[in-house]
Amino acid sequence: MKQIFAFVFIFMAATTFGCNDAVAPKNEVRVESASEAARNDSRAIAGRLAQQKAAVDEAFERTRALEARQRNVDALRAVSARWLDGLDDVSRIPRSDLAESIKKLRAIKTEAETVEVDDCTGKARATLVSSMTASIEAASMFQKEGGTARDATGQKLQQGADSLFAAQREMDTCQSK
Repeated sequence: MKQIFAFVFIFMAATTFGCNDAVAPKNEVRVESASEAARNDSRAIAGRLAQQKAAVDEAFERTRALEARQRNVDALRAVSARWLDGLDDVSRIPRSDLAESIKKLRAIKTEAETVEVDDCTGKARATLVSSMTASIEAASMFQKEGGTARDATGQKLQQGADSLFAAQREMDTCQSK
C-alpha cells in the first residue's frame, strides 16, 4: 500500500508541477471592417475591369490591323487588275502604236508604287512593281526590236509573268494571315 500511496503522490505531484498556469497562445483572427471590405472589393473589381479592357483593346487593335491589311491587299489587287487589262491592251496593239499603251502601263506602275502597305503587303507590292518593270521593259524592247531581240523580249515577258504570279501569291498569303 505504501507503493500505491507513493505512486499516487508522485503522479499528483507531477500533474501539479507539470501544468503551468500559462495559457496556450491565441491565434488572432483579423476581422476587416466594412469599409476595408468595400475598398478591397473595389480594388478587385478595378483590377478585373482593367484586364478586360486590355483584352478588348488588344482584340480591337488586332481587328484594326487585319482590316488595314485587307484594304492594302484590295488596293494592290485593284492595281494588279488594271495592270492585267493594260497588258491585254498591249498584246492587241500593233508595234507602231505601243507608245501610248506603254505610257499607260508606266502610270499604273507609278500608282502601284504609291499604294499604302504594311509589313506583309510591302513584299507583295515590291514583287508587283518588279513584274511591272520587267513587262514595261519587254514592251519597250518589242516596240524597238529588230530580228535579234526576240529572245531577250521573251525572257523579260517571262520574268514579268513569273513576278506577277509571285506577287499574287504573296497577296493571298497576306490575306490569309
